This record gives sequence, structure tokens and C-alpha cells, in this order.
Amino acid sequence: MKSGDFGRALIMSSDLRGYGQGADKRHETMQHGFIDLHENAAARTGLNRHRWVIQQGGDGELAVLPADEPDPLVVDQYIRAIHQGLVDHNDGLAAEERLRLRVALAFGTAYPSANGYAGQAVVEASRLVDWRPLKKIFKKREDMNIVLILSQRVFEDVVQQGHTSYGIGDFHRVTIREKEFSGSAWIWSPEFRPEDLRLLSDSTDTKADDQAENLGTGTSQQAEVINNLSGPVDARRAVFGIGRK
Repeated sequence: MKSGDFGRALIMSSDLRGYGQGADKRHETMQHGFIDLHENAAARTGLNRHRWVIQQGGDGELAVLPADEPDPLVVDQYIRAIHQGLVDHNDGLAAEERLRLRVALAFGTAYPSANGYAGQAVVEASRLVDWRPLKKIFKKREDMNIVLILSQRVFEDVVQQGHTSYGIGDFHRVTIREKEFSGSAWIWSPEFRPEDLRLLSDSTDTKADDQAENLGTGTSQQAEVINNLSGPVDARRAVFGIGRK
């Protein structure tokens, strides 16, 4: 696909909690653990990450998935496999040694541009994973291994229509206001407790809270470029030129 060509794709953005608080060697360990989690989950569920177009970012990644990777498999078995990998890895570790992950999934416009990929789905996934109340949950709940946040469209098309093993009641609807992005999304975590709902209130965090998390936020809700993505050319062609209703 040429730069500027229109396309749609499932976008996954995932981010490790607490990466900025560690020393250099801790960063290396976390990066290896992060990659192992994703690759092992893909192997267990029959997904081919080698065909994904992936922007790596040290403490996370943004992936553009090919059209032939089934959305229900990604939303369901793949995420559950990552969670199980986190449980196994974190067993017996001190809180500061554990790996904990936020994952966002969005579907929509995504296409190659001059310096990476542009499109609303790329922006939406980035905003969802960076939503500040999710960071608040991880700060308050050290036993929580993973939080999944789905865009409204992914939830409606994949979960609500019965294509996964999730029940609708397993998710909690939230309203996102992150920079200039505003919309509904759906939260899932196996370790979620009813009292955590108050942490999902759409309140404005202080700058000190953001600095404590050592995680940045993005810019605005526009079709914009998100840094260079690396991946096979064939994967880029496989992702686009499809439509979903």
C-alpha cells in the first residue's frame, strides 16, 4: 500500500506499567518480558505476530494487524493468554518486579503516511491505552495484572454480538476524555473489583500524578502520524483494503 492510500485495520496498543521508574537493567528485563508475553500468547493462540506491522516503544508497542487475523481470537484468546502469562511470570515476585499491562483495541481508519501510519483508529487506540484512570487503577491495585480497554466499535462488533467467551457483564462502560478525544469504551480485567469503579471516574488528574506514573499522553484527536512502524511490506498490504460494517 502506498502512502496516503485508504485502509482500515484492528489496532492494538499495549503499555507496561512503571517502566520509567526502573534502572537501565530493569528496563532491559521488562522489554524482554514484554516481548515474550506477546510472542508466547501468539504462539498459544495461532496468531502470526511476524506479519503484524509493529511500532516498538521500549515500554510498549502499537500494532497494525492483518485483516486475516480474526478479531474475536485477538480480543478473547490472545488477551487471556497474555493474562495467564502475566500470572505465571508474576507468581512469587515482589510488587516492583512484576509485569503489568494495559492493552487497548480499536478498529477503523489506518493507513501508511509519510512518517508512519495515520488514521483515527491509530489515534483512538493510543488515547485509550493512555487514559489516566487506567493508570490510577494500577497505582492503587498492585495485584492487578492486566486491564483491557475496547473501543465502542470493537465491543459492539465482537463482544456484544457473541463472538467471544466474554459476557457483556464482564465489561464496564466508561466515558473517555483524553486530550481532544471523547467517546465510550469498555474495560475488562480478571482482577477487577466493584470498588474499582470509582477509580474509573472521568476526573482530571494532576500533573504530579502523571509524572509519578512516568507515562506521557498524546496530542489531539485528529488523523495523525504515529512514529515509524516496522514490519514486512506484505503485512501492510494484507491489512488494508477491507471494509467492516
